[in-house]
Amino acid sequence: MSLLIVGSIAIDSIQTPWGEAADLLGGSATYAGLAARLWTPVTLVGVVGTDFPPRYLRLFEKFRMNGPGLRQVEGKTFRWKGRYSPSLEATTLSLDLGVFSGFQPALAPAARGSRHAFLGNIHPEIQWRVLSQLVSPKLTACDSRADWIQTQRKGLLNLLKKVDLVFLNDGEAKLLTGVQNLIQATRILARLGPKVAVVKKGEHGVLAASRDSFFSLPGYPVARVVDPTGAGDAFAGACLGYLSKQRKVTWGGLCRGIQFASAAASITIEAFGPRRLIRSTLADVNRRARAFQILSRAIVA
Repeated sequence: MSLLIVGSIAIDSIQTPWGEAADLLGGSATYAGLAARLWTPVTLVGVVGTDFPPRYLRLFEKFRMNGPGLRQVEGKTFRWKGRYSPSLEATTLSLDLGVFSGFQPALAPAARGSRHAFLGNIHPEIQWRVLSQLVSPKLTACDSRADWIQTQRKGLLNLLKKVDLVFLNDGEAKLLTGVQNLIQATRILARLGPKVAVVKKGEHGVLAASRDSFFSLPGYPVARVVDPTGAGDAFAGACLGYLSKQRKVTWGGLCRGIQFASAAASITIEAFGPRRLIRSTLADVNRRARAFQILSRAIVA
């Protein structure tokens, strides 16, 4: 079975201290799908406009991510232009939702039977609508972002009671829980409904908690971050792609999935857009994950 991924597909233009690039393939579903496809087939659900570059459609076709859930409709594709500071703080310079503003996913019959699903950081009502269409999912996960936490808090909290995993970054975890200590915030998230809460801390690593267990992993050392866009989505996609191939999801398996996810995210940030992720193979991620495991053991020793 494939991993169902629902979220945004966009065209990004990005400025960082190391340069700039325009008309890049972007969006939460894109990054998650490109990472997950290293482990499992991906059913991508999203919408693009008639201005969406054909080369990106061919890329989705190459990776078999161009099923009926990927719709092209009249209008403009979601576009984002942003700038990152030397400390990697993002500033939105322009934003045009285009056809994404009317995104109301209706799953095809085959997609409704998906056993594994990732709901990208779209409106909680849309996430809930997708979740309610799934027949008997085995593993469901969601992401969110600060504006939904601020404006759709009740809906998001209700959603968290229905999913197995939630992925948030450190700022989002603090905002949702009202707690500044990230260890406490991660534990609180795991008591809000999901079986597991995963909090991404960028270069500082990741925390994960269930009601009974806790896991911490340092960030993979990347000497030069070219573009951090999509790293969190690639992390979630890789983690879920790995877990979807396991006969049973265990705590140990989740921790291994987080290691693979950290390796995939570290590859993503080494070039503008998803260029490195597109060129990567599972062997590339495995090599980096093995090096990461050796490094982690050395730190413990």
